[in-house]
Amino acid sequence: MKTNNTIKGLIIGACIGASFAIAAEIKPETDSEFGQRMQWFNDAQFGLFIHYGVYSVLGGEWQGKATRAYAEWIQANSKIPSDKYYPLAAQFNPEKLDADEWVKTAKEAGMTYMVITTKHHEGFCLWDSDYTEYDLGEATSFDRDILAELKAACDKYGIKFGTYYSIIDWHHPSQRARIASSRPGINDKEAYVDYMKKQLKELIDNYQPAVMWFDGDWVPWWTLEDGADLYNYLRELDPKLVINNRVSKRHEFKKDFGTPEQNTPGGALDHYWEACWTINKTWGYKKADKTWKSKEDLIEKLIDINTKGGNLLLNVGPMPDGTWQQEATDRLKAMGNWISGHEESVYDSEFVEIPTPAWGRVSRKKGSTAQQGELFAFIFDRPESGKLAFEAITPGTMSVKSYQGDPLPARNLEKGVEIDLSSLPQSEGPLVVRIQYRDGLKIHRVTPKKNAPKPKKEKLSIDGR
Repeated sequence: MKTNNTIKGLIIGACIGASFAIAAEIKPETDSEFGQRMQWFNDAQFGLFIHYGVYSVLGGEWQGKATRAYAEWIQANSKIPSDKYYPLAAQFNPEKLDADEWVKTAKEAGMTYMVITTKHHEGFCLWDSDYTEYDLGEATSFDRDILAELKAACDKYGIKFGTYYSIIDWHHPSQRARIASSRPGINDKEAYVDYMKKQLKELIDNYQPAVMWFDGDWVPWWTLEDGADLYNYLRELDPKLVINNRVSKRHEFKKDFGTPEQNTPGGALDHYWEACWTINKTWGYKKADKTWKSKEDLIEKLIDINTKGGNLLLNVGPMPDGTWQQEATDRLKAMGNWISGHEESVYDSEFVEIPTPAWGRVSRKKGSTAQQGELFAFIFDRPESGKLAFEAITPGTMSVKSYQGDPLPARNLEKGVEIDLSSLPQSEGPLVVRIQYRDGLKIHRVTPKKNAPKPKKEKLSIDGR
């Protein structure tokens, strides 16, 4: 992917500096060590998010009524009494879950890592934990270790395996209430933190995740100091582990990476980041959710995020039996088909500081410099005239080609360049053009046109998942 060396240095410095300013006791790490630990994540580009738990059994419905909110929040939002919700775990039976098929599908989609909700806010654990009976081993009759199966499949296909763990736990005695809340109080924080640490050690010892992905950091009783303590504990258990910023307070803490949710920043950020998005509307399986994003939208979303220096973590909510809806599989296959035809532009490119054009996005081939190199122009909106104006650059000398290497006519304008695309056939998904330059690349400031789309502002949801 991703960031060039100068930008990468700024990112590492910003992350470490911000982290120490907020929580001076985090485990010390040099810029070089942090960069090496984050290298695979920096190159990853595209990952799979899985939301799966007892909530999947309900499919977003309780007593004949569909929840208007996210399906995985149904216990709280549909006000299901705890004595009615907990027994639902006995119905959780992922008998058709095929870990190899899940991971193979992710691999063919172009994904390089995955993260699964091992414990969401409901408190149900997707592994047989020694520290609770509310888990796959004792609360159900199911007798397989699905996390071990997924880890083995990830190892087989060269995919990094990651585990999500919520700081909130509606089942634990410290937070248990008749009706769950988005901001549960806590009555024995010390005991609960000890419980968390023991479970997280189980996950690390048993499944060796490359990523530990936290959520639920918005509760008032979880502090920056708590986050720093847990971050250090995990880094002691596994010094190579990559941890998201929600281990602490996401608004202030940005190490190891930031996590904008259901939103893409308007430009590059000064820290490593990953935008998580749903493939339809909800995270967990919801029968009534038919608002599937189009394959074109998903491909453009991936490009938009990658060219700004981030990863896309795209979510699928499996059905109760462990299978996926065909609509999700079809969209991932379409993304994989497009990526397989444009791999160099996806995996061998990096952020470049060029004003975002109205017609698409731009990245730079790794190894390029200010004097010579290659740009990838991702064209979302192809001009009807066939003539593409790229006003933001003036190369010293240039050679423009289709992605496949066919020469394209191009000329310098008074400001910028014009590329003739009329010889290229219509394509499935964005068109990609190579712009090779030598003898320098002048970057121009571009005044946005009145009707040009404005980038969406990042929304910092506190209870979206």
